[in-house]
Formats: sequence, C-alpha cells, structure tokens
Amino acid sequence: MVRVVAAVLGGAYVASLVALGLEATGVLGVLAGGGKLLFLAGLVALLVTRALVSPHDRAAWLCFAAAVASYLAGALLQQFHYAGLAVVPRPSWADLGWMGLYPLACAGLLLLFRARVQRLTPSMWLDGVVGGCTAAALASASGLGALLRADDGSVGTSLTAAAYPVADLLLLALIAGAITVIGRGAGGVWWWLSGGMGLFVVTDVVYAHQVVTGSFTSGGPLDLGWGLAFASLGMAACQAPRSGSTRRLRGVGSLAIPGACSLAALVLLFLGYLDEGDPLAGVLALCAVLAALARTGLTFRDVRALADSRRQARTDDLTGLPNRRRVFEALATVEQQLAAGGAAAVLVIDLDRFKEINDSLGHSVGDALLRQVGPRLQTQLRRGDLLARLAGDEFVVLAAELDDTGALALAERLCAALRQPFRLGGMSLSVDASIGIAVGPQHSTSAEELMQMADLAMYCAKSARQGAVVYDEHRDGSGRYRLEAVDQLRRAISDGELVLHFQPKVALATGRIDGVEALVRWQHPTRGLLFPDAFIDLAESVGLMSALTSRVVGLALAQRRAWADAGRELVVAVNVSPSNLVDEHFPDEVAQLLDQHGVPAGALVLEVTESLLMEDRERAVRVLARLRDAGVGVSIDDYGTGYSSLAYLAELPVTELKLDRTFVADLTASPRAAAIVTSTLRLAHALGLTLVAEGAEDQATVDALAALGCDVVQGYHLSRPLPPEQLAAWADRWDVPAGTTGRGAAG
Repeated sequence: MVRVVAAVLGGAYVASLVALGLEATGVLGVLAGGGKLLFLAGLVALLVTRALVSPHDRAAWLCFAAAVASYLAGALLQQFHYAGLAVVPRPSWADLGWMGLYPLACAGLLLLFRARVQRLTPSMWLDGVVGGCTAAALASASGLGALLRADDGSVGTSLTAAAYPVADLLLLALIAGAITVIGRGAGGVWWWLSGGMGLFVVTDVVYAHQVVTGSFTSGGPLDLGWGLAFASLGMAACQAPRSGSTRRLRGVGSLAIPGACSLAALVLLFLGYLDEGDPLAGVLALCAVLAALARTGLTFRDVRALADSRRQARTDDLTGLPNRRRVFEALATVEQQLAAGGAAAVLVIDLDRFKEINDSLGHSVGDALLRQVGPRLQTQLRRGDLLARLAGDEFVVLAAELDDTGALALAERLCAALRQPFRLGGMSLSVDASIGIAVGPQHSTSAEELMQMADLAMYCAKSARQGAVVYDEHRDGSGRYRLEAVDQLRRAISDGELVLHFQPKVALATGRIDGVEALVRWQHPTRGLLFPDAFIDLAESVGLMSALTSRVVGLALAQRRAWADAGRELVVAVNVSPSNLVDEHFPDEVAQLLDQHGVPAGALVLEVTESLLMEDRERAVRVLARLRDAGVGVSIDDYGTGYSSLAYLAELPVTELKLDRTFVADLTASPRAAAIVTSTLRLAHALGLTLVAEGAEDQATVDALAALGCDVVQGYHLSRPLPPEQLAAWADRWDVPAGTTGRGAAG
C-alpha cells in the first residue's frame, strides 16, 4: 500500500513537470505548480507513516519527514510569493526553508545509522572516513570545485547557490561512510538514500551554475532531477525495515573497501595535482588515502593478534606442539576420513618412569626432556601425521591410512627413537615409552572412541611392560565400558540423575521417629534404578566420591527443608566418603549448604566408618572437630567391624555410635552377640554418646534392644528405605504411644 501511494505521488509529480514544460497557463498552470507541492506533502505523509510502522528507527524517519516538510515550506513560499515577482532576490526566505532540509536529514541519517550499529570500533570509524572522503573527492572532481572557483554573479548569490551542492556533498559523504561501516547488510534503504543524494548533488551543481551565470529558469530537467531525488527518499521509506547486527567483512575481505577507495583516491591525486586539475579533489583524496593506510595497519594488527591467539589456544606452551584442543579438532577430520572409507590410526604415547626423573632430578630437567621428546618423535612421522601433547608426559599421534601392522611398526620406531640418549645439562638420559594403538575403522568408526581405545591399550602396555600394544576388545573391552560408565556417572551427578531414599530411625524410649538415613540411588536413563553397590566402588576408584557425597548432602538438606515446611522436623544422616573426611574445605561446604537450604546444623548427622578414621586420623580429627564446632552431628558407622580402638573413640568428636547389623541380627540367638551389644551400649552411654542399632529384622530383636536400653533402632522390620513421598505417608501412619517398645512395620 505504501509503495502504491509512492507511485501515485511520483506520477502526479511527473505530470506537473510535463505541464510546466508545455508552459501551461491559467488553471492548468496553477495545478501544475501545485502538483509538486502535493507530491511533497504526500511524501511527508509517507515518511510519517513509515515512522509509525517502524518503532526501531521511528525517530530517524520523523527527522526525514521534518526535513521534507521544511523543503515544502520553502516551495510554498516560492510558489505563492516569489513566483509572482519580476525579480527574485538571492538569497530568499524560500532558501531558508530549502536549506532546512539538510540538518534535519543529517540527524535522520545519524539516527538511522545508530539503529543499525550499536558500537563503533576504530576500524569502523576509519572505514567511514575512507568511504566518505572518497565519495566527496569524486563528487568534487565532477565539477563542484570549478563551481566554487566561479566569479560570475554577486557574492550572496554565489554563496547561496554553492551551499546546496556543498551540503549535498556532506550528506553523500555521510551516507557513503555509513554504507562502508554497515557492509553487506546495509539493505535497500541505504542504497536508495545514496542514489537520491547523488541526484541531489548533480542537480544542485547544475542549479548553482545556472544561478551564478543567470541562466536558471523554473521547471524543466532540474525539477525532474529534484523530483527523482525525493522519489528515491520515498522508495527508501517503502523498503522493509531491517535491524540486527551488521555483517562486516573479515580477514582479507575487510581490506576490499579501503583498497578500492585507495585506488580511486590515488587516481584523483594524480589528476588533482596536475596544473589543470582540481586541488580540492586532490586534498580530499589525500585524506582518503591516509585514512585507508591507517585502516590497513589496524587490519593487519588485528589479523596478526587473531592469528597469535588462535595459535596459542591450540599450542602447548612447554613443547610448542599442538595441544589437546587441537587434537580434538583433528579428530573431527579423522572421523570424516573414516566415514569416507579411509583408515586412520591413533597412538597414545606415555613416557615410562617420568615421575622418577621429575622427583630425582627436578621439574626443570623433566621439562627440558619433554621439549626434546617432540622433535625426536617428529623425525619418525610422515608428512601430514599429527603429533600433539595431551598432558604431562603423554603424547598422541594421529596417522592417516595406516592399518594395525603399519601402526605397530610406527610405534616400534618411536620407542626406538626415544631410547637414544637425551643430552640434558651434561647428563645423558634414556627413556622408554608405552604406546597404545587403535585403528579405524577396524576398532571403531568414532574418532573419540579410538582415542579411548588407544588409551586403554597404552595402560595395558605399561602394566605388561610391552612397549607397544594394539587394542584388543577381549582384553581391554571391560576398561572401555568402565570409561563409559565413569562418564555416565559424572553426568548423573551433575544432571540430577541421583535420587535419595530414606530409612526411618525410631527412638525406642518414645516410639517416635527420631530421624532418617539418606541412601543414594541412581535413576539410570536405560538401566533403571541402581543401588549403591552398582556405582559406589566406581565413584571411589575414579575420584568422583567427593562430588557424589556433596551432591547427596545437598539433596538430603533440600528434602529436610521440604519436610520442615510441611511441619515435620527430622534429623537426616548422610554417609561421608574418605575424600570428604580429609578435605579441609568440606566443613565450609557443609556450612554453605546448610545456609543455602535454611537447615539448622543440629538436623544433620554425618556418618563415617572406622576404616576412614584410620587412614589419616590427624586430618580427619581436624575436619570432624570443625563440623562438631558448627553443630553438625558425627556418627561412627558400622561400629565393631573396623579397627575399633578406645583411644581414638575417646579422641574423636563424635555424637553417636552405630552398631553394625552383624551384632544386632544375632542378638536373640547368640549370647556373645548379646554381650557385645550390652557392653557397647554401656560404653556409649558412659561416653555420653547415642547408640543406634541397625539391622533390626524382627519384633523380637526390637524388644530385646529396648530391654537393654538401646536409644535408636532402624531396620527392615520397621521400614525399608523409601522415596520421600512414601516416607511421609509411612510417618503419618506410624503412631506409637510414648513409653512402648514400638511395633511392626507400618508400610
């Protein structure tokens, strides 16, 4: 609809020009002159409409509308006042209205530019200067310089006439600079604006020349030129709004615009400094060349910095070899080769006894050795093979088009090269290496799996001292699946696949729920609900137990907070891993979790086994003491099955003993077990500790424990571990009068 209106307005304007060209008089003449005015008024309305439908750059189009309105005011004065005078003064008040177009249009251009470019870098500024100066130089060379040197006509007339093309030139330079900065994403708006301003430059240069020489007459080709220039502004308003970031050229492409402008400017310089040439064009061209040179310098600096950054991000600082990041980028290429039917081998190299070199000779010698290993290995590789350092004393080779026989031969050459003595500060060192090999597609078509397989084969070579070993599924497959399980467990800890079940504890003196023990489960996405025996040993062996325990503590405290909000106050017990017990930061982590969930410290009990306490007793005592000082309870789990010692029991800051189920299960059938339970109970009470008996499987055991004066009991007879919602339902059904010994499981 907007474009239809613009076409109608353009047609009306052309019709008015035809009428003027035919020297129409009377009513037809008035209509002919009024046609231009109606066209300008319609253009103002069109620009206002564009502003209303474009909130992103509304202010810019309102400025353009105001600019055309100012020009319309000058045209009205000319049509209804000055056109009837015998001699039209130069300058006139109509010139004031026409000149008002330029500052308003300049404001519109700047606002339109800022709507597209939110941040200007030094390179963008220089690009704009280059484009603007070149455009101004070309326009000046086209005849503006000659006009400014003209001495015909009065001074006022000459200055007024010259002001139009000069202002046009400034706007054209601004548009050219903006298009240069915005780049390929400028869109039709900017190109229509540049075309319209170019028409203004040409038409106003001719107009100024005619005014200075006294040959100007209203109507004819000049009015057509101005009309087409305004029509271009209307067409710009008809273009679909475009926003978003600019699409700047990068790399060598970023030099295209400065290079082209420099070439044009050099031509103008050559012409501008000729005797008959235009000095103004030469000066402007010189400015463009200087700006282009500065822009080129900035580009090369940016490119060099980017290249250095990319190189450093993919290079090992110590050896200068590609690093792990570069390896994984290369693995993508290897996978493409395998998919295309090619072959590739991955060799993982680990130096033997490198730790002994570091420990006995110092890290500086070890680093010097690593710096020599790379060049030594490189001598045995083909052109195109990639050698990289993964970490520490571990390297990797990616070799295309090698089968297992060729890869094994390469590995043996690498081992032989490393056995040649290294000269290090007057010393001579020889090293051996263990190399694991995996070949695709024989072993796998996945490049990352080949890396894992080669790593497993390397560990086999190291343990068997075989030098180089090719991956074998029968021998190394279990390790591969173990790696996959480790990766899955790591994701389970971070992605929320761990869930807690809670087993209630009952105080025998009151028959009330004393607390719960949190027991972790793994809700595996494919294997279903897994119990701790399926993953705890794995977590301990690969160093994930600390993270797992911290996750369990956080989940337990979050659930305790939910129960408290529902009106049920419970003490929650959580088992602690060895890594947590010797971690000096663990008490701070527990305090942070308590504060995060708004749980009092007394509502948390951490259970530790006797075997943990014996591994690093001094540090364990410090960690437990800090936890106790914070108010957290500490329980000795599985008491009686480890290295029981009255000395450490007196020393440790514990609050309860948890008697192992092996003694509780035989309580009613074995006098020895009854004696152990009785003596342990007396010892705990003598030390001011609470005794918790776990493993109560029948009512007779519960009654016997109550008769002995045991404090708390838990076991399957009372309840199995339950999900949180089922535990809440169980607790609602558990109703034992105070002073009784409890009853059977209620759920």
